Amino acid sequence: MTLPMNRHGACTVGLVGLVLGTLGAAGCDKDKFTGPEAEVKKTDIKVDLPPVPAFDLPAASGDNHSVKELRVKGKKLLDSTVTVKGVVTWAYDCSTAVRTPGMSDKDLAKKIEDDPSVCERPKFYIGDAADTPAEKSLWVVDVPRPYNKLEIERLPKDELKNPPPDRCDDKKDPKKPQCPVYKVGDVVTITGDFKQASTHSEKNSDGLIVYKMMKNETENWESPPPSAGSGAAPAGPAPGAKPSPEDLTKPKHG
Repeated sequence: MTLPMNRHGACTVGLVGLVLGTLGAAGCDKDKFTGPEAEVKKTDIKVDLPPVPAFDLPAASGDNHSVKELRVKGKKLLDSTVTVKGVVTWAYDCSTAVRTPGMSDKDLAKKIEDDPSVCERPKFYIGDAADTPAEKSLWVVDVPRPYNKLEIERLPKDELKNPPPDRCDDKKDPKKPQCPVYKVGDVVTITGDFKQASTHSEKNSDGLIVYKMMKNETENWESPPPSAGSGAAPAGPAPGAKPSPEDLTKPKHG
């Protein structure tokens, strides 16, 4: 029997046999077609990792708490009186906050005298170290301040003689300041109520200190003992009849 030939002169049966033979050989050598090996190989080299840093809180010194302790574990101390020692990291200064470019000292003083409400209530931050950032510092609010000019002019004299807890009078004895003495970098010990909000709407979910008394080790200053009647409600008009801070800033008429 004569096998048919294609136009190229090749045998069809031979071509089919060649293809089948190739596939058969591939089947026998299938283990050779396994793909490339992974570039990442297991190793027995051991890596020495640095030790996990300690997150222990600073040890309390006597009855004093640290700033970090109150911020991290102070929830159980909320609404109680605490004493905390630290370094002043920031202090509010009305003159700096209110001054505008080109404003003279005289114009600045007049602006504050004419409208004391442009100033916020005195406050400062303390940290466990001088370089503690503001967001990790502890707020100290309701810091006593001197009476302003309008208060001296318009408040009853008996109230001026018995300042409430958030006021002070340095004119009694200039050599012995009654108002708190502090600046950035001072080492201070603060005693106050640990709260999340003050009566004057200062708020911080991490807690803040409502000032009661202070000792400044750097300046060798300490809060004076409360005088008789200090902080007591002064005699005079019934509650609600006294001028409010807003009333004190309004100009007089007549």
